[in-house]
Parts: sequence; C-alpha cells; structure tokens
Amino acid sequence: MISRTARSARLGGSGNGAAVPLSYQLYEAIKRDILTCELPPGAAITERWICKKHNASRTPIREACLWLARDGLLESIPNKGYAVSNLSLQDLNELFQLRSVLEVAAIELAIRAVPDPTLLAKAEEISGISYEAGDRLGYFQWLEANHEFHQLIARMSRNRRLVDDLDRVNAHFIRLFYMTMPPNSAAPTFSREHLALIDVIRQGDVDAARQKMADHIQHSKERAIRYFLA
Repeated sequence: MISRTARSARLGGSGNGAAVPLSYQLYEAIKRDILTCELPPGAAITERWICKKHNASRTPIREACLWLARDGLLESIPNKGYAVSNLSLQDLNELFQLRSVLEVAAIELAIRAVPDPTLLAKAEEISGISYEAGDRLGYFQWLEANHEFHQLIARMSRNRRLVDDLDRVNAHFIRLFYMTMPPNSAAPTFSREHLALIDVIRQGDVDAARQKMADHIQHSKERAIRYFLA
C-alpha cells in the first residue's frame, strides 16, 4: 500500500520535508509511461526491462509494479512479468459509474464538512489552466491539473479513503483522455463546469452540487465515448 505521506506529497500535502521512497518514485515514473501511452495498452514488460530502463534494483521495482497492478494499470502474468491493462468500452462504462458514485459523494461531504478555503482557492486557480489544440505535452499537463482539481474536492471531504479510491479511479481517465485527444481544446468547457462546481460549493447548496457533479461526469462520459469510438 502506498503511504499517505507519499500520496500527500504528490498532491502538495504535508510539506514536512519527508523523503519520497524510491519505490514510490518508480511507481510514478512507470505510471506516467502508462498514462502517456509510452507503454501502450497490452504492452508486455518484465522487471528486468524496467530495472534496466530506470537503473534500479528489483525490490523497489517489484513494489512499484504491485501498486500499479492494484491500481489496475498493470496485469501480472505468472512467470513472465506484466502487461499494461487494456481499456474496453465495458471498462469505460464501469469506471464512469464508479467515478460518478465517488465524485457525487465527495462534493456532498466537502460541503457538509465546511470546505477548506485554501483548497477551494487552489481548485479555482487550477480551473484556469489550459492547453493549445494538438499540444500533447500541454494536454497531459492539463489532464494532470484536471485530476488534481477533482482530488482537491475529495480532500475537502476529509475522507482519506475516498481520496485514495478516487485517485486510483481517475488515473485511468488521464490515460483514456490522453489516448483520445480531441481535435480542439476541451479546456474552456471543463473550466466553465469546474467554476460552476466551485460556485455551488461556496453557496453550500448540497442538492445543486450533487446534480452539477453528476452532470459534469455525464458530459465527460459522452465526450470520452464519442472519441473512444471514433
């Protein structure tokens, strides 16, 4: 299990200066290769190959791969190594169903817990991040910012398990959206929807927040399926 200290460091958390373990650094490096499709769906990899690429020993590599397998990004192949997990239309539907349950719960809990104004301000700042159509690096950075936006709302819920679960689920969407980059920038649409979510959180309107989050996830699903099937 990845320590909460390491997770919090990824999200700009504790700030206590604790060193990030090598196994977690490797986890993030391999994960990035998967999310950017440098390791495409179905790709077969071995611990020896990863050790050579990242100049690391097998123990932290094995730990990182176990975490990635738990996240559903790698599949263990007995006596052979690992394969990068595939994404089917069924996977897409199941992930969106789970994401909707978690995100709607997160925004309701965030309002009931009285949102942290610092986290809310950070979420508003992130909402303004954009990218130019066709810019793959800028697009990936925007996807990471989109991921962090939703994690900030989850953190406002003060439910650590929800934060961890949503982090794992939404990582799949970074890869999905990176694989299906739209021809035009989607940033303006997402920015409007994110700012609307922030508004209802500030207003403390639980019913409106639940509905807006459900609508936001549904719009994301419609866009994803459209480009996934293209």
